[in-house]
Amino acid sequence: MTAPATSNSPSTNDKIVLEQSARSRAFTQLKRIVQSAFTLLVAHRLLTYSIAQRLVGDRAFLAASESIARIPGLRGVYCRQAFYRRTLSACGQDMYPGWMSTFSMRQAEVAENVYIGRRCSIGFATIAAKVMLADGVQLLSGGREHGEGGAGDSHQDQPQTFERIKIGEGAWIGTNAIIMADVGAHAIVGAGAVVTKAVPDYGVAVGVPAKVVRMLNDK
Repeated sequence: MTAPATSNSPSTNDKIVLEQSARSRAFTQLKRIVQSAFTLLVAHRLLTYSIAQRLVGDRAFLAASESIARIPGLRGVYCRQAFYRRTLSACGQDMYPGWMSTFSMRQAEVAENVYIGRRCSIGFATIAAKVMLADGVQLLSGGREHGEGGAGDSHQDQPQTFERIKIGEGAWIGTNAIIMADVGAHAIVGAGAVVTKAVPDYGVAVGVPAKVVRMLNDK
């Protein structure tokens, strides 16, 4: 990524454009060396998690995720990459997990080149390649995690049902959106939207509850 050009003119001060530059082979090789080094740095966390999992089961995963989420900066990103590659059901090598973002279920799957912003919460989800999640996005484990009991029944006593949410390749999810249903490939979900029904490929969904307002592939 190249730094934005600076200028004193009002026209450039009102907008900053960051152009993505291709990474060289040498850069990629150096990055792989750094990633390998961070695997050693998180070895104690992996060991602690393995022991805790034997004692308390899957509850150990969320605790480990919350702990490693607090590490700031690029160091935290590399630590989380190394940890999740060895604990999630699937995790791309170059997934970018932002500060204070957590996974609640080890069964989650994340593909290559996924960007996860800060303070995101991810449940029972499959995230395809090149998906971008803005800050504060919540991917729930379906829309009916708790049962619907009768009058006087506590929701805490009802069985929980988790349904995998799928986010299609290249989708973009806006800040603070809540996702309770599938989002198609290359779709856009607006900031603050609550998705209760599936969004089709190339759909643009906004609002509460979210509704598809246009299709990106319409000519």
